[in-house]
Amino acid sequence: MREAERGQRRDRPLRSADMEQVRPEILIARLTSPNESWRIEAEARLIALGEAAVEPLIAALHHASPSVRLHAVHALARIGDVRGIPVVVGALGDSENLGAVAIAAEKALVEWGAPAKPALLDAVLNGPDAIRPRALRALGRIGGEDLEGPLTELLTHEVPAVRTQAASGLASAIGPRAIELIAPLLSDPDKWVRYGVAEALVGLGSSRGEAVLREAAADPEEQGQHTQFWAEDLLDKIDELKRTGQARP
Repeated sequence: MREAERGQRRDRPLRSADMEQVRPEILIARLTSPNESWRIEAEARLIALGEAAVEPLIAALHHASPSVRLHAVHALARIGDVRGIPVVVGALGDSENLGAVAIAAEKALVEWGAPAKPALLDAVLNGPDAIRPRALRALGRIGGEDLEGPLTELLTHEVPAVRTQAASGLASAIGPRAIELIAPLLSDPDKWVRYGVAEALVGLGSSRGEAVLREAAADPEEQGQHTQFWAEDLLDKIDELKRTGQARP
C-alpha cells in the first residue's frame, strides 16, 4: 500500500463498526493526526479499552511527539492502572512544549492519589533535580500525615527549589502544624526559598513571612515585575488576616 493511502486510512474518522476491532497501536498512531477531534476520539477509545491499552500507552510516553505523550498521560490517568505510575512520574521532567506534558503528569499523579506516593517519594529522594520540585508539589497536594518525616528532611536539601517545594508540600500535606517546621526557612540564604516559604505561610494563615514579603516588594531587581505585585498581594492578605483577627502567629 502506498504511503498516501496509509495516511488516508490512519486519518479517516473511525466508523462505529470499527470501534471494537481497533488495536491500541492504531489508536496511538492516530494521536499524531493534525485533526484535534480525531486525537480526542482516539484518546477516548484508548481509555475505553482499559487494561489492554496500558502497555502501549506506557510505550507512547517515549514517542517523539509531545502531543502523543500528552494524550498518553491523560489516558493513563483516566484508566488508573498503577502500572502507569512510574512512567508518568518520569514525565514530570518533560520540558518540551512549555512543559505541557509535565504539567499534565503532575495533575494525573495527584488524581491517582495514595497509590502514586511511593513512586513520587522515590523520585524526590533519588530522581533527577528536574523532577523533584514537581514530585514534591504533587505529594503535597495528595497529602497525608505520613509525608511529614520525608518532607521535613528535605527542608535542608542542597537544591533551593527542593527546599521551597518541600516547605510548600508540608504546608499542603499537614496544614497549620507545618508552620513551626517551615518558618526557619524565612532566613534561607536563597531569596526564592524565602519568598516561597513566606507564601506558604500566608496560605496557612500565618503572618510570619511579613518581613520577607516586604523585602520582596522592595527588591530592586523585581521592581515593576511579577514578584513585586505578588508580594504586595500577599501583604494585603496578611493585613486582612490581622484585621479580622484570624492571623496565626
